[in-house]
Amino acid sequence: MKRIYLLLFILFAAGLLKSGNAYSAWTQAKGHSYNQLTYSYYLAKNVYSTVANEGSDVVERRPSSKFSSRDVGFYTEYGVIDTLTIFTSFAYKQPTSDDALKYAGERGPSGIGDIDVGLRYNLAPNLFKLGDTQFSIQSTFTIPEAYDYGFPLSHLSNGDGHYSAKLDFMFGKGIGKGYLLCNLGYKYQFENRSIDAWDPNNPDLDRTTSYDFRYSDQIKFFLGGGYALHPKVELRGSLEYTKSIGNANVSDELLNAYMTYYGGAAEDGDRKLIKDTLGLEPEAVNLGVGLAISLTPQTQLVLSLNRDVAGFDWFRTKNAGEGTTYAAAFVYMH
Repeated sequence: MKRIYLLLFILFAAGLLKSGNAYSAWTQAKGHSYNQLTYSYYLAKNVYSTVANEGSDVVERRPSSKFSSRDVGFYTEYGVIDTLTIFTSFAYKQPTSDDALKYAGERGPSGIGDIDVGLRYNLAPNLFKLGDTQFSIQSTFTIPEAYDYGFPLSHLSNGDGHYSAKLDFMFGKGIGKGYLLCNLGYKYQFENRSIDAWDPNNPDLDRTTSYDFRYSDQIKFFLGGGYALHPKVELRGSLEYTKSIGNANVSDELLNAYMTYYGGAAEDGDRKLIKDTLGLEPEAVNLGVGLAISLTPQTQLVLSLNRDVAGFDWFRTKNAGEGTTYAAAFVYMH
């Protein structure tokens, strides 16, 4: 059986349009809210991989199984007090993969994916008394309880299947007709212990066995901004970099199942399983551009395009899918 390149699914969420406010150091005024409904389409046909070059960090861009996802996402945040905002986001997902269709006999699942909840606290509403300069701290907790996580060697799922916690330090600065955002964060990943080991192509799998694995923790960097081209039109741009710290691991049971599927040496299988098949140590450079159009003082239409790019030297995409996300969002502010 040809492996399913699940890392494309694992990483596609990174390319989805999130609310600009999700990256912003500004908090909502007490009693006010920001609400965004987004339709997005993600497509990936290539992968940046180091697996073919054992013992080196040489990245090879190669074709992979076509992966796509059509999602409808909702993000909302609310000002508890002027300096404290709470938020949540979730999406109805429809991921599909050519390999899943060919080898598992299904297009992919559909339903609610991971649910994010969090809060943002503005530590310095006027940092260094430099005008509209903000410094905030934000925590985000990801909950994977809205879907069943299928056996990862053969089935797609609507999320990563594990809890995670992320802490961001966020800087924002108003500059004339525009603004600048700069964030640095750390994402801690808990073990995935919710795998359903059912596979019609391998009925001998023991469903009572634990096939646990753990994604690498990640360092996240975001740089973005916006500029008013017109009183009702804003141009936005972003650069996002994800760096895995390399502490992913897989259980012996999952590695043995992988060897049953694909054969080869256990040492090589461990490396391929972590870096390629499951994509547990991804590094990705993502560029984005968007246009926000004010329809009324309280509503906006936001169009955006995000794409994973190769990068260069240490600042590059590797062991990750090359995907593009097209998105359109409707925003209501109260």
